[in-house]
Amino acid sequence: MTPIFYHPLQQVAHRFISVQKIPEFVRQAGRKPVEFQPYRVEDFEAAHSPAYVKGILSCTLKNGFGTLDPEINQALHYSNASLGAAVQFTLDHGGVACSASQGFHHAHYDNCYGYCTFNGLVIAARSALERVEKVLIIDGDAHHGDGTDDCLQRLNLQNRIINVSRRGFEKIGRPEHSRFSATQWEQYADGLIRRYSPGLVIYQAGADAWDKDPYEAGYLSFDALGARDQGIFASAKAHNLPLVWNLAGGYADPMQKTIDIHLQTLAFSDQYV
Repeated sequence: MTPIFYHPLQQVAHRFISVQKIPEFVRQAGRKPVEFQPYRVEDFEAAHSPAYVKGILSCTLKNGFGTLDPEINQALHYSNASLGAAVQFTLDHGGVACSASQGFHHAHYDNCYGYCTFNGLVIAARSALERVEKVLIIDGDAHHGDGTDDCLQRLNLQNRIINVSRRGFEKIGRPEHSRFSATQWEQYADGLIRRYSPGLVIYQAGADAWDKDPYEAGYLSFDALGARDQGIFASAKAHNLPLVWNLAGGYADPMQKTIDIHLQTLAFSDQYV
């Protein structure tokens, strides 16, 4: 089965539905999660300005939720480390791992918004560069990973960490993608892997790409989301590449609809462990 990296201290009291879905997803997954050590200040500085990190953690700058809530800021040490721990696990063991996390790709080098405070994608990918030459981020969230692009440009890492997101030269989310079968998604991912030759794939399996998500940026049916997941997992396995995926966006109310999307991703992931 796919290991799920989750720590109870990721949970906060904030009522935002996309935060509350994470522990419920872990519960319904029916397996004991893998716990890990939290990130330190210097880990956040791998993607962000030291002044920005200090401002967030000292509660003098508002976080991605627009608050100065110390509980949220403490949870960030664990939610971001979830992805980093899953990355190191797959680099050690190969195969697939899940990080029960989200709230990364709108976090810029020195500012944040959209419920994203620190860019766990960039932090985890940068740590992987100590062991692989390139990392490919396939960002399946319904929204563009503008913060990821900004961090990579400011750090001059865009040639070693490739971010494929909703906009841009290799954008994901073109209208024709809504009609893709699992085989076509596998071919799409194959093209990216052959072009960039990564040693690791980080896949944001965004549930807000569902065409019934209330944020109305989605373009895939429930079954089409499954085809996307199945194709990307199959491509990584065919290339013998370690792959880590995380939950990313998803805002349906009741939240069970979103959790069902994530559980579908987990089911396909289990086929490619």
